[in-house]
Amino acid sequence: MSEPVRMAIVGCGAISHWHLDAIERSQVPISVTAAIDPVGANAARIAARTNAEPYASLAAAVASRDFDAALIAVPHHLHEPVATEALAAGLHVLLEKPLAPTLDACDRILAAARQAGTVFMVAENAQYWPEVLTVRDLIRDGAIGDVVTARAATFFPALDDFYGGDSPWRNDVAAAGGGVVIDTGSHWLRPLRIWLGEVDEVVAALGHPHPDMEGESLCRALLRFESGTVAAFDAMLTTGAIANQPLFTVTGTKGECTIEGSGWVMLHDGSDWKGTKIGEQGGYLRSYEAEHLDFARAVQHGTQPAATAEYALGELRLALAMYRSAATKQWEKVWS
Repeated sequence: MSEPVRMAIVGCGAISHWHLDAIERSQVPISVTAAIDPVGANAARIAARTNAEPYASLAAAVASRDFDAALIAVPHHLHEPVATEALAAGLHVLLEKPLAPTLDACDRILAAARQAGTVFMVAENAQYWPEVLTVRDLIRDGAIGDVVTARAATFFPALDDFYGGDSPWRNDVAAAGGGVVIDTGSHWLRPLRIWLGEVDEVVAALGHPHPDMEGESLCRALLRFESGTVAAFDAMLTTGAIANQPLFTVTGTKGECTIEGSGWVMLHDGSDWKGTKIGEQGGYLRSYEAEHLDFARAVQHGTQPAATAEYALGELRLALAMYRSAATKQWEKVWS
């Protein structure tokens, strides 16, 4: 048995607790030994859960060197300085998505990772979303025929843990790099790429219905993939109650499958007019468990992660292309 990966959590806000929940639920071979946050109360909460040592800065924690890896979960505009500092210190790094808010910052982070030679992963947990992988397998096995179109839809309320307080950073364009597209939207864009390949061009309209968010709190977009398939992407930070709707719908020449918010896949292949439930894989939060297991195996055994860090450029490029499209009111290329 390999020794657990000794991990520092850098940025002890709301999302760090989701990561820690996953580590505790699944008994992933990771031991959190340092909790780092300039807000002492944030670091203290993680330290209390894990018996980790609290620190106010990464530099102070590195001096103690009681960890070999870092989960970096700081506001987007801090990804570059914190990630490059961690990599320069020789740490294995799991960096929350997006890689960074700009392509230039991404290039510098990736260069630092290559120079460090340690494990570097971008924490896009949708890569491991159980229901997304089930749909991938259904498509591969021909259960719905050839894919004709798809839709990804995320309509969600402003949860207090993420959007509460006096000045949540996600509401600030300078800190977040945008609004719902660059942040939560990536979790809905990654599955479309897993199923349909790379996107060639997008056309998007943005809105600002949420009064507290400086960036876009609404996006309606069409994505044309290199295969020619067209899919829809809809995202909204809601201000009121919303009806249940599928998180994803994939329509093929022989049938259709959906991912429901309750945590299962429905297959409509003509065998039952109500559709067939394909298991209960556990839902979105289970993806964090597999993500941390993949990272731990890469650190312990040198295995290749399910997706490279460079692959995460796709979601950022999609977001940036949508922002350009909203300004130009025309289709925009994703990779040029």
